[in-house]
Amino acid sequence: MNYKIRPYQQGEEQYVADLHKRLYSEEYSWNTSFTDYAVKIASDFALKGKNNKEELFVAETDGILIGCIMLCQTDDPTIGQLRLFAVEKAYRRYGVGTALINALIEKAKSAGYTKLILWTASPLTAAIHHYEKLGFHITESLENHTWSMDGTPLDEIKMEMDIK
Repeated sequence: MNYKIRPYQQGEEQYVADLHKRLYSEEYSWNTSFTDYAVKIASDFALKGKNNKEELFVAETDGILIGCIMLCQTDDPTIGQLRLFAVEKAYRRYGVGTALINALIEKAKSAGYTKLILWTASPLTAAIHHYEKLGFHITESLENHTWSMDGTPLDEIKMEMDIK
């Protein structure tokens, strides 16, 4: 399959928001407390304007968007944060996710970050395994009772990776 990874274009933040709303409600039965949070992250990114320390990447094939990942600043100028990483279900297992992460890591290095952090959740076992294979390790875990539609608790998991 041919696809390309590129910086997003104005307006594509709506795709990122819609993907997260659809994916997390359909695949994980998460409610609007999470999906609205993801929508706000994508919208706020688009509103604040570009800088050289952040980027929202999209994956595209034949003019169709199939995934995304975002690099954001943190309060520490040496630490970047991976956010809003998702790939459309039909396009998983083709290397799209790995290509998105590689683009983010290269951007993080060029932006001067020496560490990346991310927050994920315990039901996302395939993602956690993938992050661990890349060199991320778990540094923190917090119980969350608000994202699941039925109130089933899950753990929010913080992971970190040095990228020197």
